[in-house]
Amino acid sequence: MENLNNMNELEEMRRELQALKDKVERKGVLNERLVKKSIHDNMKGIHHTIYKLLAVAVLITPVWLFIKYQYNLSWPLFIFTLLIMYVSIFFDWFINRMDVDNLGKDLKETANSLLEMKKRRSLQEKIGFCVLFIWMLWLGYEFYHNIANHSEAIAIMVGAIVGGVIGGAIGLSIFFKWQRKNDEMIEQINDLLKEG
Repeated sequence: MENLNNMNELEEMRRELQALKDKVERKGVLNERLVKKSIHDNMKGIHHTIYKLLAVAVLITPVWLFIKYQYNLSWPLFIFTLLIMYVSIFFDWFINRMDVDNLGKDLKETANSLLEMKKRRSLQEKIGFCVLFIWMLWLGYEFYHNIANHSEAIAIMVGAIVGGVIGGAIGLSIFFKWQRKNDEMIEQINDLLKEG
């Protein structure tokens, strides 16, 4: 009789252990799904920002053409301006491209891709600010030499500098936001991998 009670207790303990294992496994699967959903949502947000930047660039193009004719700026400056604007957006897309629908199939690979994305984005930002500095010097030179009234030229250059600083601040805020999102996604993946 005592053996039968021990067998029943042992069987009950096995069922409880199996139920606990199933619960832990479900929790792990749930955590992995939550991390994948978070990564998916963050990458979708980055892609939407890139589309918004492209829309702004398309709207700026005719405005820049008006400014070119209004102040008799050179065609090379006009083309260079549009080129750096669209090339920058292309590299935003290229660096941040990820198949968000198949994201997270291999979490370690996804974490490595996110780290590589951060490095490339940092390099793009450094190059972008160097190009922005060259562009602002060129723009200032053209304004100064193409506008007869030098006080007007200086006022326009100050406005361009203020606009460049504001644009640079917006660009940096987007850059830091994207880097922070990558850090959060990498941290979530690492936490999940530690659990598993």
